[in-house]
Amino acid sequence: MVNMLSTREPWDAVAAGYAETTMKAFQPVADKALSLVEVTPGCHILDLACGPGTLTLKAAEKALSVKAIDFSEAMTEIVKMKAGEKGISNIEVLCCDGQALPYDDVQFDAAFSIFGLMFFPDRGKGYAQVLRTLKPGGKFVMTSWAPVAKSPAMKTMFGAVKTINPDLKEPQTDVESLENPDFFRKELETAGFRDVEIQPYTIRFNVESIEKFWHDMVRGSAPLVMLQKGFSEEEWRVKERTAMNYLENNIGTVPTSLSSDAWIGLGVK
Repeated sequence: MVNMLSTREPWDAVAAGYAETTMKAFQPVADKALSLVEVTPGCHILDLACGPGTLTLKAAEKALSVKAIDFSEAMTEIVKMKAGEKGISNIEVLCCDGQALPYDDVQFDAAFSIFGLMFFPDRGKGYAQVLRTLKPGGKFVMTSWAPVAKSPAMKTMFGAVKTINPDLKEPQTDVESLENPDFFRKELETAGFRDVEIQPYTIRFNVESIEKFWHDMVRGSAPLVMLQKGFSEEEWRVKERTAMNYLENNIGTVPTSLSSDAWIGLGVK
């Protein structure tokens, strides 16, 4: 069964909202990923599944050039727009499949994928493309989620969404997935990376008010955008009121923050 998040439609649909909401929450983890690599003014960088440019725009401040790749045209258009607004000229943005990169071998000094390659239909092809295009000694940094059980933000949002879709199955920890740091490490090593490290990282989602938190999540979450499409405007208003009631009862006093744990994987070619 194809994972919905491995297809373009959800990411095209969520792009604008994602850039305004989720991108802010992901900026610190992108900064952390960049800190694990010595990006110098002569570096050529690859940002694979770049989204709206969370890491791309920061990398461009340090590197000679950044190639930003995403299969969502809406996401790539946002990167182009943001680069233009900031007057950044060393970013090349392409809408293409990250499993078949249009680049020569040994071109990049470092590669990154922030919550991107984890969704590839064939991660092995993604890793192979990274290895092919990295220079010897080049570093690759990617992120993936820890189990939902370790992430209060995800557990809370799952509960809210389940009030809308009661048939939603409870997420189960899968030890044969990137949720498991040992599996994550082994997968990178099997792909051909050496000196692999897997580090924990905690992302915090600020909750200024229940209503704002919910609406930001709806605008910035691909699964929620697709879920909303299945209801009429009137039906959705009823559904989201029920979801916000759940959040009010489970989050408590605001402002506050909710955490989600992730893994940062680092490997060397």
